[in-house]
Amino acid sequence: MASKEITASGFVSVSKDITESIKKIVDKSSIKFVHGIKLDTKSGKTEDRILVLTTWRLYFLAPKTPAKVENTFNFLEIRALNSQPEHQVIIDTDKSSYSLRFESREHLNHVVSHINFALSRIFNNSIFAPSICHSDSDLSEGSRKYSPSSETSVETQRACGGFSETYSALCDYNGISCKEEVQWDVDTIYHSQDNREFNLLDFSHLESRDLAVIVASMAYNTWFTKLYCKDLRIGSEVTEQVLHTVSKSSSLEEITLENAG
Repeated sequence: MASKEITASGFVSVSKDITESIKKIVDKSSIKFVHGIKLDTKSGKTEDRILVLTTWRLYFLAPKTPAKVENTFNFLEIRALNSQPEHQVIIDTDKSSYSLRFESREHLNHVVSHINFALSRIFNNSIFAPSICHSDSDLSEGSRKYSPSSETSVETQRACGGFSETYSALCDYNGISCKEEVQWDVDTIYHSQDNREFNLLDFSHLESRDLAVIVASMAYNTWFTKLYCKDLRIGSEVTEQVLHTVSKSSSLEEITLENAG
């Protein structure tokens, strides 16, 4: 186990060995941020940790090798993110609360910006998008500009309204593998044909849970206006997601479920 290195301001430094060890357990292509932080524990102590941000997820790791994930959660699990003075932030999730302090305001701004921007990509600026970020007056405009409610935070030209990004995030949230064939078909075939009708039969070979996530991804999508399924038996979890999608979608105009029960 390598000894941890400390910066002049008292924060753990992420060495090359630790970085390489992290890349062995976290998809390196998705890593967006790796820095040492101070994490408050339940016993009232403050301990060194390494915070890793990926596209849709946050990780806490001990500052040692081999790297080991202590806690992790998808951004969709966050219920509140409150910025405090002295570069501190409190993150409340479905299961727990985390109080952490960053080495600099820049690091704090980066994390808040990334989380809010990621959520804006998932929800496509829907009115149902959560507004989780609450900050002290010192938080920079750079951290606010990616609010999910901002009309300018997400470009409108993403393939099929950014379906693939929402799908990827929900796969991560549900702990299932993201099927590249789904993303490719939507981004390439559906988009090139300007096809606004999503046909579940195109993915009839996938398991019910995969279909449920696909349907859930349409809840905040503004590209697709129709959902079609005929002569394909879908499970209760898919049916539940259809009902959820109907209740949230502002774009779906027609749903066909024929001989699907």
